[in-house]
Amino acid sequence: MSKAKRQIGDQTTKGGLLGIMIYTMSRNNVDPVLIGLIVPVAASVLAWVSTKIGDPDLACMFIPDNKKDA
Repeated sequence: MSKAKRQIGDQTTKGGLLGIMIYTMSRNNVDPVLIGLIVPVAASVLAWVSTKIGDPDLACMFIPDNKKDA
């Protein structure tokens, strides 16, 4: 699978997780301002996790970090 398709899959996964999180918070009557504050933090955490799992230069969890092997 090409890096571009993996990158698309990675971004789609992160977006889906954010969407589920926002939906859950709004269904549970969390204050919209709090949701607005939490979403960027959650996106940053997901990007950070991606750098730990996959290629840190791309922040993509589905593209392996080949520099670890070298």
